[in-house]
Amino acid sequence: MTRTRMIPALVVSGLALGVALRIWILLSSQGALDGDEAVWGLMAKHVLAGQIPTFYWGQAYGGSQETLVAAALFWMFGVGTTALKVTPILFWAAATVLLWRVGRRTLGEPRARIAAALFWMWPVYFVWKSTFAHGFYGAGLVFGLWAMLAALRLRERSRRLDLVSLGVALGLGWWATPEVAILGLPAVLWLAWERRDVIRGIWIAAPAFALGSLPWWIWNVRHHWGSLHTGRDETSKFGHLHNLVSTTLPTALGLRLPFSLSWLPNVEIGGALYVVALAGFAWLLVRRPRGVGLPLLAAAVFPVLYSVSPYTWLTTEPRYLTLIAPIIVVLVVSAARSAERALALFVVAAAFSIAGVALMESRDLAGAHTGGVAVPADFTPLLRTLYEHRATRLWASYWIAYRITFESDERIVAAEPASAGYAVRDSRVVPTGKGSVISWGRHAAYQLEVNRSPRAAFVFVSGEPTERPARPLLRRERYALVRTDGFDVWFPPAR
Repeated sequence: MTRTRMIPALVVSGLALGVALRIWILLSSQGALDGDEAVWGLMAKHVLAGQIPTFYWGQAYGGSQETLVAAALFWMFGVGTTALKVTPILFWAAATVLLWRVGRRTLGEPRARIAAALFWMWPVYFVWKSTFAHGFYGAGLVFGLWAMLAALRLRERSRRLDLVSLGVALGLGWWATPEVAILGLPAVLWLAWERRDVIRGIWIAAPAFALGSLPWWIWNVRHHWGSLHTGRDETSKFGHLHNLVSTTLPTALGLRLPFSLSWLPNVEIGGALYVVALAGFAWLLVRRPRGVGLPLLAAAVFPVLYSVSPYTWLTTEPRYLTLIAPIIVVLVVSAARSAERALALFVVAAAFSIAGVALMESRDLAGAHTGGVAVPADFTPLLRTLYEHRATRLWASYWIAYRITFESDERIVAAEPASAGYAVRDSRVVPTGKGSVISWGRHAAYQLEVNRSPRAAFVFVSGEPTERPARPLLRRERYALVRTDGFDVWFPPAR
């Protein structure tokens, strides 16, 4: 095959493989709806009723832009899991297009197309992640790459439209997730260094930033700047860097399986490829090939941002490397200076992605768990049982409650207990916990509704540890146990 035909064939093959992998994931147990997605789905459903949230329910970060898109899909095609899961895929597709545009100014054609196709199909974790409506990762990618593209355009020519574009992208990104700094901060620093005269345009970019991030400012003024109160850091800064080098970075390169952290295909080959990747990055830093200055700066700044974040203690998955993933792809493709190298790169990446999806499915690595027990992927038998017994209010753990509420279209409202403690009040078993009922769970309205119901049922995954302390009280108060396809459902006695 000639070089002229090889590159388009690689790009088309990469895009087709990315689509096929996503279909495979969605049809497998690894694509089952989880509790986080159910919350986003419920938020999108409430948008249709005019209730537009600023952030993910129950927290002070995670902008709601993706719920607006999901709500539009719900309006067009009806509320359902399929429309919900299409939403992040659309954002990842938009990010792929933006990466191509960024690549044209850093790598040139045709390597920009190669980078976009590679990003769409590799590595396995981000292919899997793009099928989950986890709220703001896809949006953060889009706004971060948008800001980077605007900076590259301003490097070529300073125009007011691009200054506005840069400000809006950074503003929307800041509202979506502070992680936008992974791409936005290097873009601004690089632009200020390359085109000092652009700094005079801050009077245009700053109001655009304020407009894009306006919901963030309004919410924080009303809620005592809650977004600035970060969570408790469970690891030292050195520990964060250790996690990055040892686990999350090789997983983001597709060399380790997410959740199990097994090396692909084994520790010897996977480890050797990881050493080659690190050596290649060091070589790029020394040589600094023309055009990739901005991606190199983003990659160099990233470990600093990663180390100071209070959330990057997580090691089983590289979710906090989502925004650096396109930069990794650009740097990898920058070394593919011939069609033959590009072909080899695609073959290896495709093999790792296909093997990764197959192993995730065979080992059930991404399935939801509650109390260490796997949550069944199919809730249809459970919902049928609840409908038959006319149970409309119930208590269940996080990974069960919001799925029931979403998949029943809120005909059944489930809420999560505040703790594993239980007590008997007015001849009914209720969960106990510190603080008011409103402080429990993601959505206070659900908690209040279930708490005041005199006939709330309980749902546990069979074998779930939290069922043990409740079982004696439920039996004593004559609740009826019905086992259905991996779930234990306790219905209150007739009054």
